Amino acid sequence: MRSVEQNLQETDRVSLALVEVLKSRFQETTTVVGPVGNLYTVFFHDLMLHFSGILIHRIAREHYRDPVQFPRVNKHYALSPYSVSSQDLVPSPSGRRLKTLVRRLPLSRVALGEALPFGYGQGQVTSKIINLLGSFKPFVRAHLPKQREQIDSLLDTVDEVCRLYEIPRRGIVRENWCRYAKFHTTEIQAPLRERGIILGTRNNLQNRKLAVNYLQQDKEVVAITHGEVSNSVMDEPPFGYSERTLCTTLIDYGDFDEDGDYNRALLNPVQRFYRSAPTVAGQYRSSSRIRRPDPSRCRTLYIPTTYSGNDLYGPFHIYEDAVYRQWQSILFEVLPRLTMKTHPQSKYEPSVPGALIERRQLEECIADYDLLVFDYFATGAVLAVMSNKPVIYFDIGLRRLAPKFATDLRDRCEYAKISLSSDMRKQCADAMEKFWSADREWSNSEIFQYSMCEEEHFHWPSLFKAVSTGLPPSW
Repeated sequence: MRSVEQNLQETDRVSLALVEVLKSRFQETTTVVGPVGNLYTVFFHDLMLHFSGILIHRIAREHYRDPVQFPRVNKHYALSPYSVSSQDLVPSPSGRRLKTLVRRLPLSRVALGEALPFGYGQGQVTSKIINLLGSFKPFVRAHLPKQREQIDSLLDTVDEVCRLYEIPRRGIVRENWCRYAKFHTTEIQAPLRERGIILGTRNNLQNRKLAVNYLQQDKEVVAITHGEVSNSVMDEPPFGYSERTLCTTLIDYGDFDEDGDYNRALLNPVQRFYRSAPTVAGQYRSSSRIRRPDPSRCRTLYIPTTYSGNDLYGPFHIYEDAVYRQWQSILFEVLPRLTMKTHPQSKYEPSVPGALIERRQLEECIADYDLLVFDYFATGAVLAVMSNKPVIYFDIGLRRLAPKFATDLRDRCEYAKISLSSDMRKQCADAMEKFWSADREWSNSEIFQYSMCEEEHFHWPSLFKAVSTGLPPSW
């Protein structure tokens, strides 16, 4: 029986192989219709969600009960694909609430996509003005030249992937993808009145569809990365085929921008700008002498990632909940006075018996704790390492980070590599003994560059004005 690490390495390997298959199909289709109006540009992330999800669920320990919306899958689908109902294949209607209708009013020549990252508690007035003046775009279909031929290509790719990974009921998988692709695409190119659009994360299908529609009509497409750290630090495929691409202007965080092995943009932006992460800017306190707290009075906050339920995909992304909970139970045994911070997007409630739970926003509660602990690098971990608190990083084998950033991150934290296939209790206890016995200090100065700019040039009003004139932003 394979270990946890062996399972993770195998699913990472096959997920990376799947990325290469899809890149090859993207390049082939580019010779016919170009890179923008390209079905693989639109559905790259969806295909990865679907097929890497199947591969991971096939070896998952448990079935999870949370509902899934295509292209995500559950273990039942992974073992024996079934025909997806229409309600699980298409997004739910947004309704006719007054707020939604007001946001769609064309009060300017600027369109807005979804998930614009203003930052929690930051720029509240600015966000309200931009959301009022910009024209929010409801559900759209992506324009695909030679739509029928492109969908035929997609179905051939589905066939190939099913054969390659021995996925049964290939005809049903084909039919699901055929219905999905037809619903989200069109061969009709409707003229767009706006001069440009501002978008959030392109892991979002609606934002990818909007991006390709506006790019095909030579409109300005400004994409703003999500999170609170430079997207360059994540050397993982989604940051290449979604987060750092599909725009004319990319606005990222911090002063660090380097390509890695897997995060190179599928389509390079014309220009890039950088801004300081808004939530980090409100939290950062420079300190070059961060010391251990008093162990007798130490209040410790654990900042986990979400319980993902059925939302499993690769590579480098997540452990299933059964594995993650097993690790957490050991962590709370070794650190009995630990408080768990709930994750705002978690599919399930924390399940460690007797654990203290912190439900406030991290930005609101982080000052009340003396020691911060995390095991997964995401936004919560960014706020931890940018604080002036001591931090312990239990590396349980997830995420693939840029080498320079990984080095600086380990220097910022008390770092402990944990194997989930070995004696986790001993590894965790050894790490804590080392932390409490070592006489050392930490600094958050080197980590500054990954979220913050030495000179801030980005301004929302200037961005909005530039897009409204149809000109590329400049600062």
